[in-house]
Amino acid sequence: MHISSKKDSTARARLVAVASELFYRKGIPNVGINEIIEASDIARMTLYNHFASKDELVIAVMKQRGEERQKAIVTVLARARTPRAQVLAVFDYLAAVAREQDFRGCVFINATVERAHPGDRAHLLAARHKTWIAAQFETIARQAHWPRPALLAEQLLVLWDGAAVGAYMQQSSRPVAAAKAAAKTLLAAAP
Repeated sequence: MHISSKKDSTARARLVAVASELFYRKGIPNVGINEIIEASDIARMTLYNHFASKDELVIAVMKQRGEERQKAIVTVLARARTPRAQVLAVFDYLAAVAREQDFRGCVFINATVERAHPGDRAHLLAARHKTWIAAQFETIARQAHWPRPALLAEQLLVLWDGAAVGAYMQQSSRPVAAAKAAAKTLLAAAP
């Protein structure tokens, strides 16, 4: 039995962090193993001791990004006092992300485009993440007793995703503000 050492976990964390930044900035298909090795300053064998392939590293990055995003959303939801405020807080969070200097859109949308086959593991993880966001919206809608919570959740997710794509394309958080305004209209229609 192999017991992971601190050095092993540090190397793994460094590989995931470096790959995450490179995949996000350049796109998954545009980053090779050699570039990850060079940027992380970690030996090739160390990489392969942690990840059998680039695909395994992609999955590790996607899982970490998903956990980070979900934790952030849960945090903003917990701070809001009303269901309406919770929904709008999620859009405020997206606006803050879109204003970051290195914003390149939604890592999950990017992955589904870059790994286009619907059966690809990264594609499936991205879809699962989007289902999780929709479930948060649906839970809020159910707790608020808004009509047709599943439909409302899907509409809010479409606004979220469209805002993320628009914000990257325009290099502005204005599309997120527009999506938030549309979300307010949807919520006003759900007494």
